[in-house]
Amino acid sequence: MLWGGLLGAFPLPAWGAEPAAPLDDHAKAINRAAATPEGRERVVEHLSKELNVPPATLRAQREQSKLGWGELSIAHRLSQKTGVPVDQLIAEHKSGKGWGAIAKEHNVKLGPVVSELKKSDQTLEAKAKKGDPSFNDERGARGADAPGRGAGHGGGRGK
Repeated sequence: MLWGGLLGAFPLPAWGAEPAAPLDDHAKAINRAAATPEGRERVVEHLSKELNVPPATLRAQREQSKLGWGELSIAHRLSQKTGVPVDQLIAEHKSGKGWGAIAKEHNVKLGPVVSELKKSDQTLEAKAKKGDPSFNDERGARGADAPGRGAGHGGGRGK
């Protein structure tokens, strides 16, 4: 529910007046997933495979740009859609433009990009659940299926 809930299960028009909100939600979700050293490595590996970019390149771009992993993910996806170099898109974003405005300026429809991001987030969530039982959920707490959690272990839930 973490990733699907963040990006929404509704069609693009249901997101209201700000069509770029799902992009921001993706960036926040990826950045939260990378909040621990283990999560960061999982995110780098995941993005590297999905974007076909070496992990060392992603790390260098993040260090140089000072963007979060989520923003870097968006920049790479927009670059793939537009043919515009990632560094140019990062520069546009750092100049104050939002990702939605950048996409619009380069004639990218957000619907397909948001769908890709949602699928990516779901894949990352599945990897996290398999590989790290203490993976943080959206509240920063241990997941319900982590060892030592669940029925009979407190948590404040009534019957």
